[in-house]
Amino acid sequence: MPQVVIENPVLNSPFREPGRHFRFGKEGITNEIADGRRVSSYFVPIAKPRGTAKGGPKLIETEWTEDRVEENKDVNRIRERVRLWREGGHAG
Repeated sequence: MPQVVIENPVLNSPFREPGRHFRFGKEGITNEIADGRRVSSYFVPIAKPRGTAKGGPKLIETEWTEDRVEENKDVNRIRERVRLWREGGHAG
């Protein structure tokens, strides 16, 4: 997987809902900016043995690719409710 260097990773204000994000592709993070808030998700780590150091433990290498992404359904549901609360003028 090619390494991506992002010079300025801050895209959004800390005081408002995010409006842009860096896109993930089949090979991992890209430097492409997409509109909207990224869906909350996490990577399911499936380690592959990479080899052994002489007399030492096996070294572990993981891949952070699109096929290992799992959605955080609870976090996304909370985000939606907070968005509705904000749009409703912070009622309650």
